[in-house]
Amino acid sequence: MTSVDLHLEDDLPQPSIPAKLSFTENPDTNEPSSYSSDSQIEIVIKQFEKKGEGMGAYIVYKVVTATQNMQGYIDREYVVWRRFSDFLGLHEKLVDKYFYKGYLVPAAPEKSIAALTRTKMNTSVDDNTNNEFAERRARGLQRFCRRIARHPKLVLDCDFRDFLTMTASLPKANSTVALSGAGVKRIFKTVSDVFSKMAFHMDENDRWFEAAQQQMEDMEQNLSKLLRAVESLSSYRRELISGTDSFSKALSMLSSCEENTTLARCLSHLTETYENIDQLHGVQSDKDCALLAEGISEQLQIIYTLKELFFERVKIWQNWQAAQQNLTRKREMKARHELSGRTDRTNQIIAELNSAEKAVDEVEKEFSEVSKVIRGEYETFLVERKNDMNDTFKQYLQELLETQKQFLKCWEIFAPETQSIEAT
Repeated sequence: MTSVDLHLEDDLPQPSIPAKLSFTENPDTNEPSSYSSDSQIEIVIKQFEKKGEGMGAYIVYKVVTATQNMQGYIDREYVVWRRFSDFLGLHEKLVDKYFYKGYLVPAAPEKSIAALTRTKMNTSVDDNTNNEFAERRARGLQRFCRRIARHPKLVLDCDFRDFLTMTASLPKANSTVALSGAGVKRIFKTVSDVFSKMAFHMDENDRWFEAAQQQMEDMEQNLSKLLRAVESLSSYRRELISGTDSFSKALSMLSSCEENTTLARCLSHLTETYENIDQLHGVQSDKDCALLAEGISEQLQIIYTLKELFFERVKIWQNWQAAQQNLTRKREMKARHELSGRTDRTNQIIAELNSAEKAVDEVEKEFSEVSKVIRGEYETFLVERKNDMNDTFKQYLQELLETQKQFLKCWEIFAPETQSIEAT
């Protein structure tokens, strides 16, 4: 069993207050509060284990859930072990139930063929590469679960509750397999959505949605630039680690062949100092990824999901247009039938016309309701994004300051050695 330090000390999630774009009022909502203000739920993924060998190998993650005054949760703490496919299955169930209604379902971490291959083919339990990937995935899965727990609608879903509380293994989600029939259907659906976006253009007459889409484009562009800068910083720090390691080895060789005892001892201590600094650079490089890069990537992924959510509204609008066109055809058919003086199909035509009018009313109502939900989801995201980014940068700067203090401590320990050289 390998322990996972996720470096995520976020506060317990609190119900968010929807934000307001500067030109609009927050849409009214008739949704009752899903849980009281004193309800709390915290989800932590503490450990992971490799199960099985060869092609049957897989990794399970220990999910620990602490609750207080949560509807549907009897115990104060739950501990379960879940496979990565269980997380994907949970995501798929939530998407099928809530996404088309306009609710923002957080995206789960993506599959990795390379990681899957290493897990199944590598027989070493303590492989550093596998452990680093598993830790990174564990942090992503923890963020995924916490996002769901922060949503007042999703947190009370029965599938999510079973995922957190059932100690037994969940039914295998075959639809999450890449080569399954459901996987092929997902590919065709994705291609179909791409062509739909290209073929249909919605003339947006709601200023709020028009401004929100532009705001998402701006946020995506700025966050992408910031992520590239952070990745460059992490890359440069890894290069610094390599250079510091080479320099410390060169100092070690120099101290071993130095004839002056005092100078040799000083060089030896300088070597130890650079070795300690090299380790600190490694720790800081990990924090660059675990705190900053992954936090920014999460925000980008939410924006991508929001874009898909906005497209769900476009698809309903397309259905609305199709229903209106069908209603127009039925009215024209009724008019031609009346002009012809025939009475044989009058009742059927009237029934079809009534059905078409009802379909238009239903789709129009659905479009209005989904638009209202999406507005609420987006405005909630604006508040959460601000708080999350603030917490991310605050925690990162605190860790960076602590690393700099450790650097200073290393040099303060080495300082007396330089004085001994001056004395001689």
